[in-house]
Amino acid sequence: MTTLDTGALPAPLTPAGCDLRGLPYMPLDVIRLLDSDMFAEATGDEFKAAVALWCKSWTQVPAASLPNKDLVLAHLSGNAAKWKRIKAGAMRGWILCSDDRWYHPVVAEKALAALPGREEFNHKKSADAERKAREREDRKALFEALKRHGVTPDWNVSTKTLRGMATQYLSQEPPAHVTDSQCDMSQGVTVCKGEGEKKGELTNKNKSSSSHPPTPRDDDSSFAPPTGPAANPTRAEQVTQLLLAQDIVTTSGNPFVVAWSQDPQVTDEVLNVAIAKARKTKGAEEIVPKYLAKTIATVLEEQNASVPVNLARRAPPPAIPIRKPQGTDPKGPDESYDDWETRVTAAERAMRKGSGP
Repeated sequence: MTTLDTGALPAPLTPAGCDLRGLPYMPLDVIRLLDSDMFAEATGDEFKAAVALWCKSWTQVPAASLPNKDLVLAHLSGNAAKWKRIKAGAMRGWILCSDDRWYHPVVAEKALAALPGREEFNHKKSADAERKAREREDRKALFEALKRHGVTPDWNVSTKTLRGMATQYLSQEPPAHVTDSQCDMSQGVTVCKGEGEKKGELTNKNKSSSSHPPTPRDDDSSFAPPTGPAANPTRAEQVTQLLLAQDIVTTSGNPFVVAWSQDPQVTDEVLNVAIAKARKTKGAEEIVPKYLAKTIATVLEEQNASVPVNLARRAPPPAIPIRKPQGTDPKGPDESYDDWETRVTAAERAMRKGSGP
């Protein structure tokens, strides 16, 4: 067995960590290829195998390299049956380096140019994955906190809306020894300056340093959602109160509630009919606004179908006066035969009398 003398071989043309997997695009210098000796001298099988090896090396690690194993090279070329005959032409330009791998200088040049962009893409992808993981954790905590207060948002509610609901239901009151003017209750966290606390210190009732909404205590009434109606409730708040009274948990910021409040067709009567139909279908199961929206649409369709459509909406045309039959006119539709005969006989007598001497 021959031992490879690595000292006499050049260093690898791409670094060991040059990984372009997942980057399917490999630049092809068209002019350089068509002007090359390879294009002029290689046979069809040799040229096809050469291009296959360039492409395969692009996704190897390090990129632009191939293993120094004849059986593997034959397989990667796509023409193992003719490998011995086409190997010299297919491997034209490849250099065996000190790591016992073949490198192609032109492919290595393109790989080094693509590496910074690939690293930037990987970094961005990793950052996006971390951001989404943090968002999933935040959503889970928000759902759990709202559930403890009897609020069950739709599973696909936006994170922005979910955080708004948390601010609405989970906001804290300032500590007893601190005045309202000394506290900032934004974002569901109380920022206070008071006795025994440093200026700007974050405090909350569950002593948590997390950015998640605070966890209520059993004896903490400040976490209770608003129960009574507002002094001048908006239509969205009226709809919300109606749904809450029917054990449908929602808020005035729910997208469906907002849409219903802006639709003049969705009256309280329509809502009550839709809720009754939903109860009949769902039974004891929980009804969420998303399910109720389908029932409301059905109720509106049924109502619209039952109301006749007045296409013209014009004033009725004036009545045309009906001329009563006179003299020897034909019998009228509302005239009896006796009346008609009497009328005609009288007319004929008058005519004869008028024509006499």
